[in-house]
Amino acid sequence: MIPYNIDYCEEKIKEYKEKIKENKKGNFTIKYSEGKEFDGYLYEHKQILKESPIELYEGEKLWMRISPQEIQGAFESIKRAEGKVGVLGLGLGYFVQEIAKRDQVIEIVVYEMSEEIIDLYLENFGENPKIRIVKGDGFKAKRENFDFFYVDIYEYKLTTKVVEDYVKLTKFHDIVEYSFFGVESFILNCPTSEIIWVYILEEWMDMSKDLFTRFNHSEYIEYFSPMEENKVLEVLKEFGKVL
Repeated sequence: MIPYNIDYCEEKIKEYKEKIKENKKGNFTIKYSEGKEFDGYLYEHKQILKESPIELYEGEKLWMRISPQEIQGAFESIKRAEGKVGVLGLGLGYFVQEIAKRDQVIEIVVYEMSEEIIDLYLENFGENPKIRIVKGDGFKAKRENFDFFYVDIYEYKLTTKVVEDYVKLTKFHDIVEYSFFGVESFILNCPTSEIIWVYILEEWMDMSKDLFTRFNHSEYIEYFSPMEENKVLEVLKEFGKVL
């Protein structure tokens, strides 16, 4: 069941390798990974891929890669995106390109601080009438109304910054539905005894339930990788103050 289907992930990587070329702008580099064994989203099980993932580096720092983890982790947010969508963090352009395919998405506003990342993206994908890229800080840009807003700037890590950013962005912009990379993993790792005392957005619960159903019907369920409970509880506590 997609996205927990290796052929689905392989096809996505292959599709984007036909569009994204190895390149360098300033301190940012796009390259194809030298390795082909990668874990996925919610699980640790290094699987050998036919297609090596695409990676974005700033110097030696890995910002993101188009791999099973990214493809599986963005799946639910891509499904829910509709209307006018805000995106914080352009990266390699995977999320933006995927939602641009959706008829339900009318307009996409992307906030990206790095001119080099914007240039790399435009060289690979060109202009799209649906997509407006704003060079600058999404926390300081002109206030806008969004049907859906997605944040992917956390380097695959869970910290209380996801809460801080949620508070800032939902106050700054008028947002109907908000999501961030890793939200399902966070929800699914919350102990039942703790999460019952915290109001959680309905869309986050729906996304987590749907993704877990797909995950549970896959071969990867036996490799489920729990997050560090202290970190999860710290973030849950902070969300409990603001949701």
